[in-house]
Parts: sequence; C-alpha cells; structure tokens
Amino acid sequence: MVQPLECPHCHKPAIPVWRKLFLGPATAATCSACGGAVSVPWSGFWVIVPFLVAIVAAGFVSSTLIAAAFWIAGGVVMSWLHYRYVPLIAK
Repeated sequence: MVQPLECPHCHKPAIPVWRKLFLGPATAATCSACGGAVSVPWSGFWVIVPFLVAIVAAGFVSSTLIAAAFWIAGGVVMSWLHYRYVPLIAK
C-alpha cells in the first residue's frame, strides 16, 4: 500500500495518491488532517507530453490493439511523472 502524501500546510501524510493524480492547477484537494487546500503548480502540465505523444503515435498505426497499448503506456508514464515530479502546493 502506498503511503499518503505530505500536506504542504501541516506536513502530515494526509493526501491520498489517487487524489493527487486527479489534481490540476485549477482544482484543489482538502487535507484530511488540517483542512487546508492543496493543489499542483501550472508547470505540472508538462507531464501530459508523453500522453500526447502516445495519442499522435497511435494515429499512425493500423492496429487497434497497438494503438490502445500506446494510449495505455502514455497514460501510465504520465501518471508516474505526475506522482513523482509534480509537487503539492498550498493553495
């Protein structure tokens, strides 16, 4: 099981990983420990690049199965980059 992420307000592990993966700069999550609003910076949009590349690459293959594999691989890489490199910020 993955540990919850540290809140930038109270520094307690209170933000679920799945919640961070669905955060964008215009959305906020609430810390379950302190109630503070948490978001991600606008620079986090760069992690969408692998998914966009996968979409473009999928358009050049004739097999639906390979195209789906590109989409899935792009989504997995994007999610991992978002989890690993996009920081949580206090909002």
